[in-house]
Amino acid sequence: MSAGHGSERPEAHEAGAEAGSTRLLTGELLFILMTTALFGLPFSAFFLFPKFLATEFAAAPSTIGGLNAVTMFFSVLFMPVIGAQVDKRGRKPFGFAGAGLLSLASVGFLFVDSIGPLLWVLRAMQGVAFTLFYLALSTLTTDLAPARRLGQAIGLFGGVMIATNALGPAVAEWLAHEFGWSAVFIATAISGGLACLATVFVRERPHQHVAEAPTTMWALVQRSGMRRALVVAILAGCAMGTLFTFYQPWALSEGITQVSVFLIAFAVTAMFVRFGLGGLADRLGRMRVATMSLFVYIGAPFSLLWVDTVGLLLPGALLGLSHGLFFPALNAVALDYAAVRERGKAMAAYHGAFNVGFAGSGYLMGFLAAAAGYPIVFCLAGICCLIGFGLLVSAPRSAASA
Repeated sequence: MSAGHGSERPEAHEAGAEAGSTRLLTGELLFILMTTALFGLPFSAFFLFPKFLATEFAAAPSTIGGLNAVTMFFSVLFMPVIGAQVDKRGRKPFGFAGAGLLSLASVGFLFVDSIGPLLWVLRAMQGVAFTLFYLALSTLTTDLAPARRLGQAIGLFGGVMIATNALGPAVAEWLAHEFGWSAVFIATAISGGLACLATVFVRERPHQHVAEAPTTMWALVQRSGMRRALVVAILAGCAMGTLFTFYQPWALSEGITQVSVFLIAFAVTAMFVRFGLGGLADRLGRMRVATMSLFVYIGAPFSLLWVDTVGLLLPGALLGLSHGLFFPALNAVALDYAAVRERGKAMAAYHGAFNVGFAGSGYLMGFLAAAAGYPIVFCLAGICCLIGFGLLVSAPRSAASA
């Protein structure tokens, strides 16, 4: 394998060894998915964080955007280091640390009584926790997947996380309404602790990582096919970050109070896609499916412009349908440019790129929303999707047919 040569796909040299079995849903994988659900529930509950800030502290859009962005910023900041260490030292210890850190951060929220330094620190801790856990467990999932079902495995893992995107905020909104926000923080701390305990029993195959992975992160991201995938991931992250950060204050300003409807619609449609059509990208081509679904993505931010008419159900469903197909398909495209021993770094690069877009949009769009209103930021989110679609359409035929 040549580490930095154009669009060469290193997995072709190594996939054969792991492709002997085509069975995907083994007991090992099912336990990983259960552990992921225990982590995803408390993490996803904080998707309701903009409502907490708006209702409890009357926070400005720039503050809401900044506090959402700091989580993703710290997630991105630690991704290169954690990705390399996951390849070098194995997956399990990082999953354990991530779940434990998330639980600890949830406890910390019990002591928040104003928008101050503690709040920013806790949001930063959540970002690091997510990176630790997600990189470890998602890479373990790819380790277990047959090469020909890699896209489906990524989709299943993401599908579990998306399922928690619906349940976590819905339960959190109910708990906050009935018992106050302290009940939300206690519940998330307990679930995070259970995830931490479950990681102790996750099985890792020792041969899946090596003592030293020779390719650097920089060399990996310089592969031409990988570069294109990462740029598109950034653009999609900008769109999703804008929607997730600002749809709640926008809906509240338009008189819509049950904001979790958006997240439920997103999660239900995305789960349908991930579990019902999970093998589509592997059958039709990963780049092809990523391109088609990103075109549908464009409709999600633009539909929010008419939230007073269409409500939150349609925008959430459009986002779930498009993101449910797009994200794992493009993720698998990125992994196609990495060897098995480089998967931790490849996952870090891909998720880091997406989170750069997510965090950047949350921070910068907050100032724009404060100055010009929420509709303009949703228009820009749609334009990001359109640019990304153009990049995928113009990809070399060898990549597009994969």
